[in-house]
Amino acid sequence: MRRLMLFVAIAASLAGPARAPSAATSPAEPLAVPSPQPVLTPETQELLDRMDEAGRQIETLQAQFDYELNQTLYEDIQKRKGELLFRAPNLLSFEFTDRPRETFVFDGRVLYHKKDATKQLIIWEIRRPEEPALDSFELGKTPFPMPFGQKKEAVLKNFDVSRDAAEETRDKEKRNVLVLKPKKNTPLAETYTAIALWVEAKTFLPTRARLWDTSENITTIDFHHIETNKKVDAKTFTRPDVPEDWEIVHHAKEPEAPAKAPENSP
Repeated sequence: MRRLMLFVAIAASLAGPARAPSAATSPAEPLAVPSPQPVLTPETQELLDRMDEAGRQIETLQAQFDYELNQTLYEDIQKRKGELLFRAPNLLSFEFTDRPRETFVFDGRVLYHKKDATKQLIIWEIRRPEEPALDSFELGKTPFPMPFGQKKEAVLKNFDVSRDAAEETRDKEKRNVLVLKPKKNTPLAETYTAIALWVEAKTFLPTRARLWDTSENITTIDFHHIETNKKVDAKTFTRPDVPEDWEIVHHAKEPEAPAKAPENSP
């Protein structure tokens, strides 16, 4: 659960204090939570198969992105730009390149958050040393919405899946639009009400992800200049170097509580 909530905490920290939006920052398209159909159609099954196959071909991925956090309760919209690097199976680096500059690096066990504005390096332990490293980037379980490389089996296990025909008709790029609603009584349902993916029709790679969370925030990430399977230096995914006078903040993962024995057991 701590891993699941980490992205929400980071998103909130990026937002800063609430402020009234101007006309220039008002969303240009509908942001209502879509309602998936209960039936998983053969066309949607085929799209998931194509996405799964395309994802399995990714060894590395580089992309630029436009990030928007819409805090609907505060009528506040924050927009940022950044770059993302991924190396299969579990190495991730993304950076907000506008000011204040921030860098996040995940090495499969530890998330490093470098904050230039406050001169801090924040270290989040996602996996304890005795635990295996994270072996995949399932939606909703990483510190950044990673729509690439989603496996069909994991998607169907965690979500009710459908297509948004109305949004597909509106979309100027003619992308397929998947709507993923977390299944009831799952950890994902505690954090998200829906996730939508805009999937490019030729490559079957998602180029937009939108997440509605239970705090009524809407996060949208548009990916562009996507390049796959180019050489990426492994050092990119190691702990960032910071000056000696920076503050280092550690957040260790708490040990799992032992399961309680039944009351009637001897």
